[in-house]
Amino acid sequence: MNAKRVFTLIFMSLMLLFASVSALAYVSDRMDFGDIDFGGATVSFVMHYDAIAQFEEGGAKAGMLEEAKELFNIGDFEKVVVGWGEVGDTALNRFLAGESTYDLWRVPFAYYWGLASRGALYPVNEILPEEYFDQLPMITRDRNHELSYKGQMYQFSAGVDDYGHATFVVFNRDLIDAEGLEDPYELYENGEWTFEKVTEMARKATKDTDGDGVIDQFGLSDVEPKNLVYAYGGAVTRRDENGRVYFSMDEPEAVAGLRQWIDWYKVDQIGSPTALASGGEAEFGAGKYAIAFLPMYAIGNHQDWPFTHGILPFPQGPYTDEPLFLPGAADAWFVPANAEYPLELIALDNFLFSLDSYYEDLDNYIAGRIADRKSYEILYDAVENFWPEDYYMNFIGGRWDGDSPYGKVCGEINSGVSPATATAEVKDAAQAIIDEMFEQ
Repeated sequence: MNAKRVFTLIFMSLMLLFASVSALAYVSDRMDFGDIDFGGATVSFVMHYDAIAQFEEGGAKAGMLEEAKELFNIGDFEKVVVGWGEVGDTALNRFLAGESTYDLWRVPFAYYWGLASRGALYPVNEILPEEYFDQLPMITRDRNHELSYKGQMYQFSAGVDDYGHATFVVFNRDLIDAEGLEDPYELYENGEWTFEKVTEMARKATKDTDGDGVIDQFGLSDVEPKNLVYAYGGAVTRRDENGRVYFSMDEPEAVAGLRQWIDWYKVDQIGSPTALASGGEAEFGAGKYAIAFLPMYAIGNHQDWPFTHGILPFPQGPYTDEPLFLPGAADAWFVPANAEYPLELIALDNFLFSLDSYYEDLDNYIAGRIADRKSYEILYDAVENFWPEDYYMNFIGGRWDGDSPYGKVCGEINSGVSPATATAEVKDAAQAIIDEMFEQ
């Protein structure tokens, strides 16, 4: 073989090698990841619903998983889909068993603190530059800061449920007009959208419409006490100026929010006894409530509502300067602490969940929930002004239906115990849980 042919073969081999290496390089809309190679490993998505179906055949973004296999040298994908109540334990058990080295977890925030405090989540701030986080949506940046644990941050994805559980006041405009009540939008514009006004309207709307002696039209739907705590400017837990986390449900704002819940549902009885999770959303859709407190995802049912609806933030209370938008807390993607290729998993996430898609999906999400221009303006106002930050820490206190400090408070006030007494009774136990979790 002559020298020229040898040189040609060597040159071609080098070009092929360079091309194969270059094919693994990936630049997302947030950073240059360089060469990404999973070495043929299988990546598992752990979820409480199939959030990956959109990338498979028949989905809105079909074909992207196959593209990811080629781009990142991924052998296959596995979906581990379990119930909402099981996904936290499933993720933790996979971590403890060493089975999560190629996992991406989509986990509700109800389980976040348990996973973070057990060292199960990868601190992504150790491998991502500050500029990466600066490009994330504002609500994601704020939440990442508020949910930092021992100075570490764990959120990185734009494929998150930022707004689905944000709760709004949704009102039946037809029912309110028929009852001769004041226009909620006008009250809001005039700075009069207050708890006093909402209570007044709900009292007038609550009635027996068919004369059988049973109330069948309510002024208000069910609402979780926690939302009234935050709407009043309170919180389940807070951080002090030194970063120490403390139980705060005994503060005046929180106690006032709990007292409002008692007044509505126990004293005035102007709120429906049917929990939203048990069918209350359907009852609002059937026109049985003047006002409902609905998570944003549930407002999408309005296509089937036989009335016009409006959307507003929670009303203003005595401790706040304006009505508040409560952000809710749903799901986020996380990398397990024992991930074999944490940066590669984040690159995969960036490929599947781009920032452009995030904002496009948000626009479509809002468009599918509005009935008028005012509700459009309200929802976009919320996107820029969700408050308070402390809301993201609410699951430290536990869920309302559990044997947790927050759950015990809810059970006590439902049984007739005053909010001040109920919160005082659990304060020491709640603080002990918090101190242990944060080692403070």
